[in-house]
Amino acid sequence: MSEVPKIIELAGVVDPFLNGGKLISYTSRYLTKTGENYGSIMLAITAKVQRLSGDVEELALVAKLPPITNDFFWNIFQPERTCRTEIAVYKYVAPALRQLQWEMGLDEEEIFDGFSIYYGSRVSLDPDSTRVDRNALLVQENLQASGFKPGNREKMFDLSHAKFILKEMAKYHALPIALRVKRPQVFEEDVRPYFRHFNIDSGLGEKEKKQVETDLLEQVAIATNNADRYVEGVRELYRDLQKYRDSVDEVKDNLYTTIVHYDLWINNIMLKYDDNGLPCKVKFVDFQISQYGSLAHDVVFFLFSSVESAVLDQHFDELISLYYQSFLNCLNSLKTPTESYSYVGFLKEVHKQAPIEIATALFMVKIILADHSTLPDDYKDLDLSVMSKNVGKENIIKRTSDIIRLAEKYNFFLSY
Repeated sequence: MSEVPKIIELAGVVDPFLNGGKLISYTSRYLTKTGENYGSIMLAITAKVQRLSGDVEELALVAKLPPITNDFFWNIFQPERTCRTEIAVYKYVAPALRQLQWEMGLDEEEIFDGFSIYYGSRVSLDPDSTRVDRNALLVQENLQASGFKPGNREKMFDLSHAKFILKEMAKYHALPIALRVKRPQVFEEDVRPYFRHFNIDSGLGEKEKKQVETDLLEQVAIATNNADRYVEGVRELYRDLQKYRDSVDEVKDNLYTTIVHYDLWINNIMLKYDDNGLPCKVKFVDFQISQYGSLAHDVVFFLFSSVESAVLDQHFDELISLYYQSFLNCLNSLKTPTESYSYVGFLKEVHKQAPIEIATALFMVKIILADHSTLPDDYKDLDLSVMSKNVGKENIIKRTSDIIRLAEKYNFFLSY
């Protein structure tokens, strides 16, 4: 790995969040390995903090920087948009949702706690600048130091994990809907403007876009023994995905529109476990490409990108029903009307959005299951060639085959 990037004026960002304390010094190291994170640089920070009492203690933090060492991913992730969106999650959305729950009378143990603690941010060293530059920064608690474990992208979630995560995901989706209904001015002024449609493909050239499609179709051809109906079916799905991303129309409010994460897979979900080894707390991370849209995007993408195939085969309907009921329970707890949320209507919404997310899951397989030997040692050398290098890998072909089979089983190749 290359030298760890230096953070200029870290104290100016974190000191206002130290309850009167101040940052004395810090050390840093890379938090993630190459291939674990693409849209940012993650640094683990050990901060020495002097409290008001004079005592000095260590605080474990994470500093998130835009992809300053990799111009390719800088262009793809477009920090001018993605940094602002993620900062808004911690600066505006999380506090607004917590305040709403408190005002609705929820006990502390009932309040959704799926966001990490925020320790400040900036878009530039210039306090008067409104433009994101290469000194942009987001600082959060180090969840690993708090007992949370990152997912393993080579090991999909089993049934107990899938159930727990879907329950918490349902709360994450229901809360912004309740905020929109209960506090429309707060929602329209402090939330909605930061989550407009985002096209991650716009940073790719035509040659790169064509290579991505070629690699995907080759992957599908190998997985299906060159079955034309599947290759052509996925070709249509992927082109529909591209049309969806290229759309300039903003999503209009409906029953299911909320703050969608749009990247809820194994690496962006951190879990804490109880004494029996079962998940008991979750934190969702990496909100860079979050958008306003249908909650069904997150549900389908999570299931097909991150849950064991056998679980999807045997428990899919159970998991969908569990999410739906948890979603209603959350809205009810916030005194938000639920009469219009029929299960049939919810299933129609899932089927409407599913084809887009099946295409996304198929595209992501090569990233999620990328062989470590195909990844460069240094993040600055990472590019889309990692996907081409992983076409034909046994585990990727198996997962591709499973996604196609299960999508067909649940009638997700065509929308309503």
